[in-house]
Amino acid sequence: MTLLSSQELETARSALQSLQNPVVLKVNLTKDDLAKQFRQFIEPLATASRMVQAIYTTYLEDDPPTIEIKPNLRYMALPAGREMAPFLQTLIFRSQGETSLAERTLSRLATFITPTQIEVFVSPTCPHCPVVVGLVNQLALTSIYLEVTIIDITLFPDFAEKYSIQAVPTLVIEGQDQLVGNISEELLVDKLTNQSPTTFHPDSFKKIVKEGDAEKLAGMMVADAEVYGGALELLTDPDWSVRMGMMVVLEEVAERSPVLVQSVYSYLIDLLTHGDANQRGDMAYLLGLIGNMSILEPLKRLLKDNNTEVAAAAYEAIQQIQEREAAEKSD
Repeated sequence: MTLLSSQELETARSALQSLQNPVVLKVNLTKDDLAKQFRQFIEPLATASRMVQAIYTTYLEDDPPTIEIKPNLRYMALPAGREMAPFLQTLIFRSQGETSLAERTLSRLATFITPTQIEVFVSPTCPHCPVVVGLVNQLALTSIYLEVTIIDITLFPDFAEKYSIQAVPTLVIEGQDQLVGNISEELLVDKLTNQSPTTFHPDSFKKIVKEGDAEKLAGMMVADAEVYGGALELLTDPDWSVRMGMMVVLEEVAERSPVLVQSVYSYLIDLLTHGDANQRGDMAYLLGLIGNMSILEPLKRLLKDNNTEVAAAAYEAIQQIQEREAAEKSD
């Protein structure tokens, strides 16, 4: 059984001839009653082109089924009818590794490191939805920091009710801001790239450091003359790699703006008394890299720590600070 008409299949077959590299579609099937339809929708598309590979995963949860083009771009929708064109075009863009976005947009997204969730609410009969979907999909293909979900309100009305959606297309950004109608590329990009990082959740900063963009995050802090509070919370994250990533951020901030990094000394000193020895050691190590003579006393107290590795880290930090101070005076 197929959910696509013979004409739609022929359209898909013709469009997919433009694929230059294989495209993998991950179909996440769940206990939801609609899961079967999602499989029936994708199966004929996967047979229409040898360049399309469908992977089916089954979960026991009652969550909605999805079609995933990239980890940050998924459909809670069956993109047939009007929605087929932007869906197929997205697969082509994905395959070719390019988009039709304006140079201004590409330039803005090149420095964009703000993890942002965008939900696009559409309906099969909406004449304006395909344009908005096509735009947002390209943004998601360009930036890993944009997490896009296309949602068909006729299939998932509960999601529309959650946000009191009255018209489509509607974009919901971070579960709060709503943009309704055929929004322009320039306006949407400006909206996304002008967010203030001072309000970010720690999880947003965690994604940034995990993606290896510590240097960019440090640059944002220096430009804003502020070390973001949500980012500092990463210094106590259970994941050592996250803590290390944030330490790299602060080291970069210290190099660019020694005065700015001094504003968080008190926060770091408090962590020298953390109950976890690993984190006490991490902070001693960090202060050795970015500290000055003003923080020697707290480090000296750590020399008596009952954990020998922490005490050793404190000793090395003190030595680093004193040597750096002496070198600066000799210059």
